[in-house]
Amino acid sequence: MVQIEVKDICKSYKTYFKGEKLTTSFKGLFHRKYKMVKAVSNITFSINSGEILGLVGLNGAGKTTIIKMISGIVKSDSGSIKILNEDPFTKTNNYRKSVSLVMGQKGQLDRDLTILDSVKLYSTIYSIDKSVALERSMSMAKELNFDVNDLNKQVRQLSLGQRMKGELILSFLHLPKIIFLDEPTLGLDFITQKSIRNYLKKYTKKYNASILLTSHYINDIEDLCDNIYVIDHGKQLYYGSIEQLKLKTPIPKKIEFRATPSVITNIEETTNFFVQKNNDIYTISFRNDQMADIIHLLANAKEVFNIKFSEDSLDVIIEELYKELDKSYV
Repeated sequence: MVQIEVKDICKSYKTYFKGEKLTTSFKGLFHRKYKMVKAVSNITFSINSGEILGLVGLNGAGKTTIIKMISGIVKSDSGSIKILNEDPFTKTNNYRKSVSLVMGQKGQLDRDLTILDSVKLYSTIYSIDKSVALERSMSMAKELNFDVNDLNKQVRQLSLGQRMKGELILSFLHLPKIIFLDEPTLGLDFITQKSIRNYLKKYTKKYNASILLTSHYINDIEDLCDNIYVIDHGKQLYYGSIEQLKLKTPIPKKIEFRATPSVITNIEETTNFFVQKNNDIYTISFRNDQMADIIHLLANAKEVFNIKFSEDSLDVIIEELYKELDKSYV
């Protein structure tokens, strides 16, 4: 079931045009000139229940603008957005109770209150029985490997990782079906990142939630996302599964193995594969369409050991995608 549907949304901003020359800048103090900057152009995607979509792009690509439009903070200039079949900008009570927005750089917790104080406040806002809210927050804290005793500490006394977990506890208190996550693991250590990712995966499956995630940590994207949406300057660059992206991008795969010198000599004399050597480990790079040839070659060779396939990580593949885009502009 589609819970988030975005069709051809666009957004432009009016910005002050500042000239390079001093005289132009001085004139601008009295007679300002403006220009329109297109932040987002014709973005289209959908997210099903139980699905996590990764929104990927360089700084300034338009990720936060997209999240602000879809969550109802900023209205799009054109196109349509449906969240649970509702326009998010109308902000009906049903929409408010079904949606949560978590921004790694902008917390909701009051630094002078404890997390439980904020939980009590939010339970009133969302009409949740206080005993139920307390039970939920305790349960979520345990799932996030968060010491329940720290729920009674002022937020200012907590570490960055503890505060982020507290943000999630507060944001998920009303069991939202739609979740927007903007850099939720920003600045966190790898153990805390993994703990948050595990919780998000469990929550999505348990409540059939739909999540739109932006993150510069590629592990977040690879570990959590079913599909990814790559953008550049507010425009779609790729939309689909991570596996399809790996197949689409022409980056060679690698196979490492150990073998006797006679095997290597035979490979070099009878094939076009180039064999690299590092101590006693040999490496061959190959394209996707050469996979069958490589497997056949090594399967029939004698005295080949410790075969290991490897491929470049998602960040390298996305970097290659941007390089291909740059070439098309030349």
